[in-house]
Amino acid sequence: MESQRYILMLTFILGSLALVPLEAGGYLEEVLGKKGKPGEEVVLEVGAMPVPPPSRRQVIDANKGVVCLQCHRMPYPTAPQKPAKPGGMVLSSIQTTPPGGLRLLTSHPAPLNYIAGGWSPDGKQIVYSLNLFQNDWDLWVMDADGKNRVPLVSGLAVDLAPDWSPDGKAMVFQSNRSGNNDLWMIELASRKLTQLTNDPGEDTMPKWSPNGKRIVFQSNRTGNEEIWLLEIATGQLTQLTRNPARDENPVFSPQGDKIVFVSDRAGTKDIFVMNPDGSRQEALTKGPDEDIAPHWSPDGKKLIFSRKRADNWDLWVMEADGNNPIRLTTHPAAELGPYWSPDGRWIIFSSTIRGPWDVLVMPVDASMVDPADSPLKRLTTSEAREVGAVWSPDGKRIAYNSDVNQHWSLWVMEADGSNKRQLTGEDEDAGWPVWSRDGEEILYWAFKDGNQDLWVMDADGNNKRRLTDDPALDGNGEWSPDGKKIVFVSERTGKGDLYVMEADGANLQRLTSTEAFDWTPHWSPDGKRIAYISNETGKFEIWTVDIETLERKHLTPDADANVVPQWSPAGTTLLYLGWRGGKYPKEGSYDLVLMDPDGGEKRDLVPSPVEEMTPRWSSDGSRLLFWSWRTGNPEIFVVKADGSGLTQLTDNLAWDVHAAWSPDGRKIAFDSDRMSNFDIWIMDVPQ
Repeated sequence: MESQRYILMLTFILGSLALVPLEAGGYLEEVLGKKGKPGEEVVLEVGAMPVPPPSRRQVIDANKGVVCLQCHRMPYPTAPQKPAKPGGMVLSSIQTTPPGGLRLLTSHPAPLNYIAGGWSPDGKQIVYSLNLFQNDWDLWVMDADGKNRVPLVSGLAVDLAPDWSPDGKAMVFQSNRSGNNDLWMIELASRKLTQLTNDPGEDTMPKWSPNGKRIVFQSNRTGNEEIWLLEIATGQLTQLTRNPARDENPVFSPQGDKIVFVSDRAGTKDIFVMNPDGSRQEALTKGPDEDIAPHWSPDGKKLIFSRKRADNWDLWVMEADGNNPIRLTTHPAAELGPYWSPDGRWIIFSSTIRGPWDVLVMPVDASMVDPADSPLKRLTTSEAREVGAVWSPDGKRIAYNSDVNQHWSLWVMEADGSNKRQLTGEDEDAGWPVWSRDGEEILYWAFKDGNQDLWVMDADGNNKRRLTDDPALDGNGEWSPDGKKIVFVSERTGKGDLYVMEADGANLQRLTSTEAFDWTPHWSPDGKRIAYISNETGKFEIWTVDIETLERKHLTPDADANVVPQWSPAGTTLLYLGWRGGKYPKEGSYDLVLMDPDGGEKRDLVPSPVEEMTPRWSSDGSRLLFWSWRTGNPEIFVVKADGSGLTQLTDNLAWDVHAAWSPDGRKIAFDSDRMSNFDIWIMDVPQ
């Protein structure tokens, strides 16, 4: 049944309609009792259908089964778990349905299917086709946020491919209500239906001209799929293409001076463009990939389309002349039939991301479709998750984590994203790269031969040396300020304790010896103390330990949870995340807190009722970088060390998180899933 449904949807979006029988929609009929009437909102009783899955990412506690490879990125302290085998690691504490930058507008369970149909001219509404019953597709309208869904055209017919008139007063669509597929128009105020074509052939995929006087469509009335033009006032028909191949999916440019369409005249489906009179037909794309469903940007400078590569359909964008194709989505589900919003800020499309077909929306900005003119740049572009950027001390390279080969490995690239090189092998999981102070070596942990230990290698991936060799989990390593020692966490006593050793692994010394779990060590700039987290009192709180005397000091005995301590570059202040506003972990949130190194004065830096995460000092100690939910979505912010000058740096529906300063403080690298998978992005920071 799934395969039949897929064939129906795919053939429609490809430009032809093959009526493959679908099972009756008895499930929905039983829930609703009857079909909605045109113009009436269908209201389901509470509990009649499952609650749609969340469209935002959700933080998952690691002790519930998620392995934390980069625990410094976790919003709360949880012990990492040893995986059963390489490839079993989960690098991020975040999961999603669907990926961050994509938002579900429709989400009812199968057998319902939805196909995006386009935006109203004012961008306030979206029209779509809904498959309610066997061989029955109706036209519905909803607000741009997915609310207030009402049926527009219903009946025992297949109504598809709706397109709003430029003045917003009518829609044209294809329907088989007369016996075969013809073009129909509905006047939205009166709901009057008018049949525009009447031919034994199949007339499908209509699109208005910008002046509202003509409709371009595809038809097989001559025995072959060709592109035709209809003058609405006179009914005059003009055949624009004459080719033995299939020509389909025509769309006028916003200026009305071009028509883009799809043809397989070169052997695969490619995107072509021609003048409105059919002259100067030119290919914009050429195989071996299949390219379909093109749609113009509002300014006519770009085209978004669906491309099939490696048996998967994704969204792509290119210049109107076919240059500079950019892949927008990398999800394993199919993404088809994209439409740009009138303001150019959004794209709706149809996807199987949830199983059945749904309508989704994603934000679009210059960083995605016009990177050359954007302050943001995407550095990694594979189908893998690539996260955790760490700058080299000279700012010329970035180390990061990737699961491109189905397991976590360490990679390095130039700061502009070029010259990517895998540093760790295929027989291990590896994570958490830490550059040495001179940039010549990288400290990391690796799970290899059934054990997780600390390793070090040259910055080019050569000369790997194992620093620890114990059956227990060793990780969370950090170089001392002078580069001569390494502090780390080990569970060799059955719980987490802090240890220190020489940079070559010699002279191992245990620093903490309590029954608690001690975690996330961070050196003071003078190398004399280490700040860390401990649950010795039953709550996770900030402590310090003296390297020479092993004297420990409890700095935060006054809150439910305090985590991720970081010394300021001058060593005069400790930054941490403090739980505020309620009982941990059910009420309240993490805020950025500054305190004196002896645990004295404490002050919330930028108080907020929402989460503030993964703060980072700038190298000169004048500013702090963090990500926050304060706009309703995870975005990256920067603030001065005195709490003034709070500035939002990113603005996207996706998760923009885990930012890292460049050594000179002029750029940041961060993780974002704005183009489906997590990638590493870079941007300039206002000075």
